Amino acid sequence: MNGAKFCIFSMLAAAALAISACSLFSSEASLPAWHAEELGEGRPICAECHEDQIRGTLKPFASFNHSRDFIKNHRLYAAREAQLCASCHKSSFCNDCHANQLEIKPSIKLGNRPDRELIHRGDYLTLHKIDGKIDPGSCYKCHGRTNNDKCVVCHR
Repeated sequence: MNGAKFCIFSMLAAAALAISACSLFSSEASLPAWHAEELGEGRPICAECHEDQIRGTLKPFASFNHSRDFIKNHRLYAAREAQLCASCHKSSFCNDCHANQLEIKPSIKLGNRPDRELIHRGDYLTLHKIDGKIDPGSCYKCHGRTNNDKCVVCHR
């Protein structure tokens, strides 16, 4: 009887080893560490982002729900589900607008994007003092309080 158990165990181990070896030569793309699978329960299904699940081909950007309204309110989604954003976007994507290191307005740098309707368009530099006096809270949402390093450059 022990010989039969050993034989079955050996065959199962050999089968597991063969399957592992085959996976090394698989044509499927491996998932990056920041992929949506880390979301666990209730995560999106592959077809929501991928046209071809075997090759991992992504759908075009236009097929995702990044409407003007979404872009204006994306901070709410990002605060609630940062991992979902990370399944497509790396932190450097956010830093393009939110690092406060570039003097280029997002509406100029990203001129073909739907977020062009955001507040910083045209000659906003000369108009921002009006908005700042009427509703300073609207500035604080993105730029912080009045002691912000960006403000101190001009407002001493």
